Amino acid sequence: MLRAAVTTGAPPRAGGSATRNPRHEGGADPGFRVLGLLQVRGTEPVVVTARRQQVVLALLLLNGNRVVPVEVLLDALWGAEPPATARAQVQTCVSALRRALAKAGLGERISARGSGYCFDLAPGELDLHEFETLVARGRAARRPEEARAAFREALALWRGEPLTGIDSGVVRAHQVRIAQRRVEVLEDCLDAELALGLHREVVGEISVLTEEHPLRERFVLQLMTALHRCGRRVEALAAYRAVRRRFVDELGLEPGAALRELHQDILAGAGEAPASARAVPRMLPARLPYFTGHERLLAGLRRGLTDDGPGAAVVTVLTGRGGAGKSAVAAEAAHRAAASFPDGVLYARLAEEDAGEVLARFLHALGVPAAEIPDELDGRAALYRSVLAGRRVLTVLEDAASLARVTPFVADAQGCRLLVTTHARVPSLPGVAVAELDVLDGAEGVELLSALVGEDRVTAELSDAVELVELCGGLPLAVTAAATHVAARPGRTLAQAVARLRAEGDRIGRLGAGVRAAVGRGLAELPAPAQDLFARLALLPAGSWAAWAATALADLGPAEAADALEALVDARLVDVAGARYRLPSLTRLLALELLAAQPQPARAAAARRLFGGWLSLTDAVRGVADGGVPRTAVVAELGDPGTWYDRESAGLLAAVRQAADAGEPEYCAELALAVAELAGDRGRYADWRESAETALRAVAPTGDRRTEAALEQSLGELAVRESRFADAAGRITRALTAGEQAGGVSWDELVRQVLAGVDRARAAVAASAPVQLTPSSLDPVPGNRTASPRLTVGRNQFELAADRAQPDGAPRSAGRAGHRRLPRPRPISWRRESEYPEEA
Repeated sequence: MLRAAVTTGAPPRAGGSATRNPRHEGGADPGFRVLGLLQVRGTEPVVVTARRQQVVLALLLLNGNRVVPVEVLLDALWGAEPPATARAQVQTCVSALRRALAKAGLGERISARGSGYCFDLAPGELDLHEFETLVARGRAARRPEEARAAFREALALWRGEPLTGIDSGVVRAHQVRIAQRRVEVLEDCLDAELALGLHREVVGEISVLTEEHPLRERFVLQLMTALHRCGRRVEALAAYRAVRRRFVDELGLEPGAALRELHQDILAGAGEAPASARAVPRMLPARLPYFTGHERLLAGLRRGLTDDGPGAAVVTVLTGRGGAGKSAVAAEAAHRAAASFPDGVLYARLAEEDAGEVLARFLHALGVPAAEIPDELDGRAALYRSVLAGRRVLTVLEDAASLARVTPFVADAQGCRLLVTTHARVPSLPGVAVAELDVLDGAEGVELLSALVGEDRVTAELSDAVELVELCGGLPLAVTAAATHVAARPGRTLAQAVARLRAEGDRIGRLGAGVRAAVGRGLAELPAPAQDLFARLALLPAGSWAAWAATALADLGPAEAADALEALVDARLVDVAGARYRLPSLTRLLALELLAAQPQPARAAAARRLFGGWLSLTDAVRGVADGGVPRTAVVAELGDPGTWYDRESAGLLAAVRQAADAGEPEYCAELALAVAELAGDRGRYADWRESAETALRAVAPTGDRRTEAALEQSLGELAVRESRFADAAGRITRALTAGEQAGGVSWDELVRQVLAGVDRARAAVAASAPVQLTPSSLDPVPGNRTASPRLTVGRNQFELAADRAQPDGAPRSAGRAGHRRLPRPRPISWRRESEYPEEA
């Protein structure tokens, strides 16, 4: 009979002292225990004696925060032949457990989700979870004493066989898995203790473990090492003979290479601490339980790491921007390839340690006494290469600033491999394989989200899950941060999480400091011009852009601006998209924050340079002279002028809107008139309308009647092309009125001509027959299927009237220097609506 009850203390911890976990207030142990008798801690005893309740509670705890389908519970309770009332009995068990937990002050822990149940656990509440956390800490430790402390604290959580006495085949399968995990941690812990020279303290414990697990070579290797160091050479050789006899008799196999080499070293009278005795370090951090995606990349990494053929790469580099998951992918790839490296796996984070310190730690883990490790870096590197000779060791180095940092770790040994992660862009060199890690695609991001918050929650809100991944830019670190926030709040929906992140202004802040640091990594180390340029790149619209835009924003010479842009590319703050560039979505949000911190005059000047650059390019494409506002000289490859607008329309339209928002009506108007001509040639009337109306709204409050007239005339021409003649008449009338007010002359004659032409065009459409509007417009427009009536007001009606107004016939620019010259609007023309399809 199993009794789960409140306990107020813990039995003495065997196997060495260890500090208590500081995350448990007052030194209390985890509230739910499965590493031994099933126990639950609450404000009063929780007694679970019924077999079915024991099995259900055990499976829910073992799958904490994950849904356990009812079918799994049925199989665990009754096997292949559940009774007809099985589901009702499971519901009864769950109800009883809920009441018992609530009575003990543990709250609502068991929730029905989909076709199963989920037990909600906070971090550190389950001793099995705490065990895994401590194991991960031990394997990531940089010093053997730190590793030993973490391993011993993890092992001290065990109070017997896991879930002792529970009668279920499904639970027994979990018991075997968890027990195997404990054995692996014991091996890691003993390695750390042998590295600390504690062979006399652990030799007895290893002897017992060898009897319990006679076929585990690692225990035998540790026993022989401890005996040999204790001066018990004969016993060490006897241990080898015993294990060899067992292997040959029971398996028909010889012991592994590490055991045979150690045996030979002891026979040859090698020193007290032969290197082969410590040649199996396993320093990798624990595998992520929720790792998803990148299967093709992982398969390629594993093949590269285990390939011994000619031309195989000795160094494999995994590169990508901050937060892309390089550490997780490298650890997963190393775990998958670890079986091919029987002599050990070494691990270190170069960003946190000096290369010399890492080499010393590696040498110590490989069995070199501290007194024999040289002081200088070159000496340590040479000894490291010597120790690895003839062995198969995988070394994983995370967060290297450059390839130069890992040079001391490149070994000449044929069977050794080096896996490196780096933020930097690395060229492909002989003997170096480079793999680029990209962000998660939509399906991979949703898969990661499902692993973290539960498949049932994601399935119920799939569209919100997809949007959440998009708001995180597909960056695994950001998706994990958002998912962790949701998982810690069972009552929160994904729709609420999406609403929380939808506002761009504070999205990075809501994702957490870790995401912010990863997105902006390397920025602080860049020169000041590159940092300033990065902030100003936020003035560009989302999407790709050409290099000339960065040159205009930087306010530097072409060479200096190119250097600043390439520095951002090298730091992975800017992505290269063919011959163009782009800011990743989260990186752009960081740039917006930094732009807001720059002085307003600097921001305004950068924006004006950008607008001037756009005008310079539109002038070149249209073949016109400069207009009234200053241009920015830029160097750009225009390509085919006929398709230039199709490629650049998004950026140009964004510049119109941006100029309006920035309080630059003059730039806005000239950009809009350029769009009118370019979009009109392409039949993209929506672009024309949007830009001209945006500019008109920006110009109207300024009282600039001259510019207002040009924009009204442009919209009038658009209305004629779209056969909206009443609107055209109104627009042109307002244009001529505004022009008259600006120029102070009579426009009566031109008003009559233009409006009469509009009336004739309307009649022509009604009669479906070509109409002659002016003597100069008889020729059909190229590309039309039939001759189309064309309304032409000679030169620009405003320029013509203004010139007539000069008493001496002098050009208007001399007589009215106060009026700036705008690009001349194109002649008004009419074509069939079917020949100008609206932009989709």
